Amino acid sequence: MNPYDFARIDWQRPPERRRPAWHHRLTSATSQPLYSGQLEVDVYAETPLFIADPRAVPFDLRKPAESIRNRQGEYIIPGSSLKGLLRNVIETLGNGCLTLFDGRYERNKINYFDKVPAAFQHCNSNIDLCIACRMFGMLSERARGVFLGKINIGDACVYADKLRKYDRPIYTKALMEPKPHHASFYLNETAQQIAGRKFYFHHSPDVALPTEKGIVYMGSKPANRYIHPLDCDTQFHFRIDFTNLETDEFAALLLAVTLEKDMRHKIGYGKPLGLGSVYLYPTSLTLVDYAARYQQAGKERGKTVLNEESGLWDFMNEQLNTFYKRWLVPVAMDDLRRIWCWPPDPDVDYYYPSKRDWFDTDDSIGKRIADTKYVP
Repeated sequence: MNPYDFARIDWQRPPERRRPAWHHRLTSATSQPLYSGQLEVDVYAETPLFIADPRAVPFDLRKPAESIRNRQGEYIIPGSSLKGLLRNVIETLGNGCLTLFDGRYERNKINYFDKVPAAFQHCNSNIDLCIACRMFGMLSERARGVFLGKINIGDACVYADKLRKYDRPIYTKALMEPKPHHASFYLNETAQQIAGRKFYFHHSPDVALPTEKGIVYMGSKPANRYIHPLDCDTQFHFRIDFTNLETDEFAALLLAVTLEKDMRHKIGYGKPLGLGSVYLYPTSLTLVDYAARYQQAGKERGKTVLNEESGLWDFMNEQLNTFYKRWLVPVAMDDLRRIWCWPPDPDVDYYYPSKRDWFDTDDSIGKRIADTKYVP
């Protein structure tokens, strides 16, 4: 089956845009509570995981690339990668704008700009922002073109006693550039809008990673990599700092981290090949009431710390239930549940359909991604 699918966008429901709660405020202009504090999160690798270190790319393709490490030599998942992951989930489930969409693909041979209504395009005013831009920030070429995000995500550092390396370096299968000219995949059934936001299916950890015997070239360029991934059961930890999140924003952050019990995130290199399935698990939440801090004495003034023993999940579930009732995009969650379902079906084999045996055949005309489940 094709290794990716799309989470649909509700085209009848444009992003709700409004003025953000600015960083220096103690109260919200919309009378919503403001949430500030830190969320501590553990990360469990459910499948092998690889994130390249751009500072240590081997010139000799016969030497394996290693996963990224910080200056202290610890293996990490960069905070920038985690931020992009969580922002994408919030845009998808919380009805955000299409931040990175410009519509031009395949060296400008394909242009889908008109397949996205103007109301769904990137926010361009810092006083009229969708939920994702209010949380993570916005850049635009216009005069009102900057809003600094209210969320900071640190690198996820490996637990030294939970480091597992894959038993050997591997040559991955070739990874191709996206092919948006396959309109039956990239557009919806009416061909009037894009199909949605792309996500990759999880692969069973019981199935061996697909590999090659060496570097594969497409023309003069290598199409695969020689890598040494981290293995399943490697564990990391990171912290999210947030300031002045309104109720919907705070709940969206919690949902983006926790998802649902039978779902997992995908991150890093080789997602189409089965790498990068991870489980994010919040371990503690610290809330800081800055208004109370200025009125109370003592070191812990205005602070509330929640962990598993002190009602963390009861509190988070209350926030999540409100988000489901008021702000969730149901069709997007239906699709993401299906794509990011965990554990995945071990009997489904994920791979790109053959050009010769699928895309160049009359039988494939008009067929959707779901029709690729049992194709060559």
